[in-house]
Amino acid sequence: MSERRMYRRDFLHRLGLSAATAVGMGGAAACGGGGANVAAGKTAKNAAGQTAGSAAKQTTGAGAGGRRGPKVALCTIAFRELPFRDVLSLAREAGFDGVEPWGKPDHLPLTLTDDQVRQARRAAEDMGLAISHYGCYVRIGDDLEHEVVSQQQKEADMARAVEITGLLGTDICRIWAGNKDSELMSEADWEKIVRDGKTFCSLAEAAGVTLAIEMHGRSVTNKAAAAVDLIGRVGSPALKLNYQILNNSEDPYERARIAGPHVVMVHAQNQPREGQGQGPICGGVVDFQKVWDILHGEFGFDGYMEVEFVAGETPEEKHTALVADCQCLQAIA
Repeated sequence: MSERRMYRRDFLHRLGLSAATAVGMGGAAACGGGGANVAAGKTAKNAAGQTAGSAAKQTTGAGAGGRRGPKVALCTIAFRELPFRDVLSLAREAGFDGVEPWGKPDHLPLTLTDDQVRQARRAAEDMGLAISHYGCYVRIGDDLEHEVVSQQQKEADMARAVEITGLLGTDICRIWAGNKDSELMSEADWEKIVRDGKTFCSLAEAAGVTLAIEMHGRSVTNKAAAAVDLIGRVGSPALKLNYQILNNSEDPYERARIAGPHVVMVHAQNQPREGQGQGPICGGVVDFQKVWDILHGEFGFDGYMEVEFVAGETPEEKHTALVADCQCLQAIA
């Protein structure tokens, strides 16, 4: 038995869960890594369009069970050491409304077949979980140094990501923007990232899919004003934002106010009041009730707030943190 399988069995045993059968996603290339065998000119409209209407209902409205606050989802990357179905089990046991599938092996990379994607969706639905968004890693503009692919392959990857988004029954696909902070962007960098944005948004618009850019460091979206500038330059209704804090970058509440009109999803993570690393969502420096009050109260945001990563090293520590973070977001009203 491999070390990984032993770890997985021990992890689940220590949490009191039974081992589930994996969806069959091992060994595939990562989203945006150049492994998708898709023709660049292929449109995603037929594959995604059938589900885009119902997906809009999933990504709006009050939280499950009549809660007044946001719906709450788990990003499966938080437990990337486990197979996808095992993470679904953890999400269900913790009480989440949905999940955001991680777009890399061994969860939901671009190289999965349509049938495998449908199986992943059914597995989630069978556990009472919605698919909130698809967590893809395709980038507009320059790639990270270890992820560089040809422009043709990048466009093919984006087309496939849009298809997968529709097959999953959602209408939001998370993407990335460039490989450097906005302060370091040259005019040539801006031209490239805007050109890609227009190209990718045309694919998304045809399929009824929204592209939500990760607000992250080493990206043009490290500053909220630059992220909004990018949306304005691209000029497509399909381009929106995934809000998250960026430690020591700018005030998180001002960041929410600037980005607010364009936010369609939130990755909730927090900086500990003391020290570094991943802190509990309700025990860090940022008050996510206040973030919700800004995004929902001032701009009408009504989507998912998601746990992206959890604190802890051992299975017990991670599970305890997972349940606490879920309950923290569910308490927002």
